[in-house]
Amino acid sequence: MRLPRVLPLLLLALATLPLVAVAAPASAVPPTERTIEDPVEPGKAFDVVSVRISAARTESRKARIVIRHDRPVDVGDAIDLWVDTDDDRVPDLFVTGPAYSEYAVFRTHSWTAHGRNISDQGCASLKMVQARSVVKIDPSCLAPSTRFAVSVRSYVLDAPARTDDYVPGRHRLSQRVLSFAPN
Repeated sequence: MRLPRVLPLLLLALATLPLVAVAAPASAVPPTERTIEDPVEPGKAFDVVSVRISAARTESRKARIVIRHDRPVDVGDAIDLWVDTDDDRVPDLFVTGPAYSEYAVFRTHSWTAHGRNISDQGCASLKMVQARSVVKIDPSCLAPSTRFAVSVRSYVLDAPARTDDYVPGRHRLSQRVLSFAPN
């Protein structure tokens, strides 16, 4: 009995299939750092030019989100940050605060409702200095987290809503970043 010509090719394809299956998940692992560049938009009151998202170095440290602006922070400038920590593409944490004032952290399940105030739990912090805003978060504050995504809004308190700047977009989350850097 003679083997068909296709059989050796089929066997070769089947032999390499496990290698492809093993390699695919490794490429799906999010990075430990990601930067979103946002074009300069003169019509925005407090323009965001980039957002750098970094994993926590260890589980005892916090992840960092550094938001760079087109100008130094001034009185009346404010930041809203939504964080998804559980892969459902809906925010779990909401951090908000104006420059030179108190910030607040909320547990949320929505883009529009703040939810419960958890500012006293140490889940996040906000600092606005020079031309950047730095938010530190504990991705596992609410529940264990392996990766997270963010959405940013910067605005001026008395400016019209049309001058707000959203990165990556209104009610849109960034691509994911690992919550904690691998050892």
